Amino acid sequence: MNYEDAHQLGRLILKLANMLIKNRNRHLEAIGLTTSQADSLQYFLANPESTVTELKDYLEITHQTARGLVQRIEEKGLVSLTPSVVDGRCRSISPTENGKDLGVKMAHNREMTVLRLLSGMTEEEQETFYRLLKMAYENIKNEEKEMLS
Repeated sequence: MNYEDAHQLGRLILKLANMLIKNRNRHLEAIGLTTSQADSLQYFLANPESTVTELKDYLEITHQTARGLVQRIEEKGLVSLTPSVVDGRCRSISPTENGKDLGVKMAHNREMTVLRLLSGMTEEEQETFYRLLKMAYENIKNEEKEMLS
């Protein structure tokens, strides 16, 4: 690939990423969540009865930041905290019915975005797009790991 084509490809990837982020932020704003709050809720939907420490490790953030996120989504009625049966010093966090309902809305928004993204592609083109996108991501992720070594 020549320099100009590589430049245009890079710009197109950035434009697509920015558009997806903008779309996600718009959907989340409509349901009253920030990106971090949505990511936290998604974690607890997939991992009920988890702890703040587990969220911290998953999101790779500080304990204080994770605690603040949990507090905000608890105040919105999206998760509930109960004493942990494993460790009395911790509290287990699980989604409430409101949190589950919001999770369904977020999943619907994701599905609609993906359908729009893949619109006009054949099944084979969709599979190829996914495979190549995954490969490109792994290439960049591996390069980052090598740089940190």
